[in-house]
Amino acid sequence: MLGKIFREPLVHFLFLGLLLFVLYGAVSPRQGDSEDRVIISQALVNEIAQAFQATWQRPPTVQELKGLVDSRVREELVYREGVELGLDRDDPVIRRRVAQKLEVLAEESAVQQAPDDAQLEGYLQQNAGRYAQPAVVAFTQVLFDPGRHGAQLEADMRAGLAQLEAGTSPDQVGDRTQLPGEVSATPVDLLARDFGGEFAQALPGLPVGQWSGPLASGFGAHLVLVSSMTPGRASTLVEVRQAVERDWENEQRQQAKKDYYAKLRKKFDVVIEAQLSPVATTGQP
Repeated sequence: MLGKIFREPLVHFLFLGLLLFVLYGAVSPRQGDSEDRVIISQALVNEIAQAFQATWQRPPTVQELKGLVDSRVREELVYREGVELGLDRDDPVIRRRVAQKLEVLAEESAVQQAPDDAQLEGYLQQNAGRYAQPAVVAFTQVLFDPGRHGAQLEADMRAGLAQLEAGTSPDQVGDRTQLPGEVSATPVDLLARDFGGEFAQALPGLPVGQWSGPLASGFGAHLVLVSSMTPGRASTLVEVRQAVERDWENEQRQQAKKDYYAKLRKKFDVVIEAQLSPVATTGQP
């Protein structure tokens, strides 16, 4: 039986692998004492236990926690041995993960402290347009479909405008449409979803209390009566603090990542030997 086992190719492979491992350990330099120690702190054990509880909605038992710690120790030992053997080199997945982790560390270094009001106020002033409160408009609209009126569109709209100004009900002018005829006070950025951006942005410029037009949209041409309009204005920090703080933090992270990369470019001599011209490919026969 033993003879049969020793003749198996897999056994030969495992034996050669073990021999190479022992030889490497004999000729490779020993690591320092600090590298030979694996310390499992109380903070790490707490983190492992919290991760278990977040997954299973209960704390681990003593036996489960011991198993998790043993697994972490095993992982750390295998990882260190793999790095010592150079198994992390030329692996695109490992290289990408390490690069991503370093970028995260660079980002985190920029937002260790929450911004104060002065920083957020300054950021808000620099980006006032991004956080501006849109104009709020209420209006009535009558649609004229260019496909139905053709060359008569302009003349039909003039006639329709005259009817509306004379007091004719909007329901009796223009073409039927699924768009609402009357729209209550609504921010123009929300109106853009139904009527299109060009139509919505033109509304605040119309006079209040009189019919105007034509106003173009993706549906056709409109006659519009603006009944009320609250102009847009700049936001205060109290109104948009959460959004400003989020965007400020994100910008700090991105800038920190750019600064870190610029620092690395100064540290290393980057040589690109290849020509960066498109490589012509030939089709398969």
